[in-house]
Amino acid sequence: MPTIVEKQEVLNGRGKVIRYGSGTSAGSYFYKEKIPGERRYKTRRIPEATNIEEAVQAAVEIAFKLQEEQPPESVSNLLKSPSGNPGETKQYVTHQTVRRTPKRQRIENAIDGFLREEQRRVDVGLLSNRTLTQKRLALKLHLLPYLEQYKNVLYTNQIELSTFRDYEIFRAEATPLTRNGEITIVKDFCKNYLVKHRLLAAELLMDRDFLKRGQVKQTDKLANPAICSEDWETIVKYARGHWRDSAKKLQNHRIHYWRTLFWHWILFAKNTGMSPEEINKLKWKQIEIVDEGRISTSEGKRVTWEVAYIYTIRSKTQQAREIPANIARELKRWKKLQQQYIKEQGIDLKVTPETVVFSNPNNDLKGYSYSSYTRGWADIRNAVKDKMRGHRFSPHPYTIYSMRSTFIEDHLLKGTPVFEVAEMAGHSVMETQKTYARLNLRKKGREITMPRLGKRKDSNNIVDLFNEE
Repeated sequence: MPTIVEKQEVLNGRGKVIRYGSGTSAGSYFYKEKIPGERRYKTRRIPEATNIEEAVQAAVEIAFKLQEEQPPESVSNLLKSPSGNPGETKQYVTHQTVRRTPKRQRIENAIDGFLREEQRRVDVGLLSNRTLTQKRLALKLHLLPYLEQYKNVLYTNQIELSTFRDYEIFRAEATPLTRNGEITIVKDFCKNYLVKHRLLAAELLMDRDFLKRGQVKQTDKLANPAICSEDWETIVKYARGHWRDSAKKLQNHRIHYWRTLFWHWILFAKNTGMSPEEINKLKWKQIEIVDEGRISTSEGKRVTWEVAYIYTIRSKTQQAREIPANIARELKRWKKLQQQYIKEQGIDLKVTPETVVFSNPNNDLKGYSYSSYTRGWADIRNAVKDKMRGHRFSPHPYTIYSMRSTFIEDHLLKGTPVFEVAEMAGHSVMETQKTYARLNLRKKGREITMPRLGKRKDSNNIVDLFNEE
């Protein structure tokens, strides 16, 4: 049995770092943590640690990983004496736990340092620009004012267990999902920057009350409600008609082009279920239009039916998928309008397979920003809000992601199998199944509530096998 020759408590006594002096693991450092209520331990080798100080520092990351895993097999035999005799004294060197005082740095400077490190991840493709923007907004616009103005915490070493307890009160106007998203970003900042640079005590992150996420209700999960057919008709009619036509009276021709683009953008979003981020990166080469027509027996000729197949990779999950959509006519019309606008304005550009589908000819055929789409959606929604009924299950207004939700609900109500809907949407089957369960009850409403008319009373006769005649 291997002998423990060095050990030290870490994370306020939560676990230990140990080094074996014999066996196949001789010279290696391990993190060991007892499973509460059991006589077993979770262990993990600490790679590349050459001394106890390096091992203690690396143990924080190991402890986080072990929290998400099932406890391994019992390693109680590691605690026995070298010879296996209960009375024999173990030979190892003990170390007193050293509690280092966290370094001191201005909160604002720490945030800037973290964002610079994240920018390097963006530069090599490990992080998207949109994710970095979300982190910057959460830390600069919300965390910094909360700490400096609301809690009077100016330096990193002033952060303690109760520091973030009032964050939900500070951000009361935000939705629970938004607040939880911000807390996740703050925890990432604390774990991967403050603790890493010894600006925050690692023990704080291991406490369950530190940066605790709030409770999310079922209605909160419907923050992007699907659009009912009547409301969708109202939205499309306004976007195609008054909103777009009114731009013709303006001197700036770019506005009319943008509104024409956005009209086709929402049609595409609703018919494909793609996220705004996916659509904004989509190029013409990722679209294939196929004539899936058939021979009509009544007309005696072939009837054309064109279907658009979109090949895409969802940025959130990196899941590649193909989406068949009844949007071929609209795509052909949009491409024609785009080319016509370029010709009329005398712009020396050409639409090619590499061109972004919803692009701006006045900016070298680059895509519009995400904020442009959210503002366009808000303009239309606010203009017709008094005419809309809203979603029957959700108190939230329609968002730019509601078209994705509409695509999913429409397919489920139509009877498309859950697995196929999940594949097209890039969702997990479990999430899609939750939506289906709610909608399926509505579909069966008639069957459940319809009274039984004309049904005769059942008459059951018991047959006695021993008294048959």
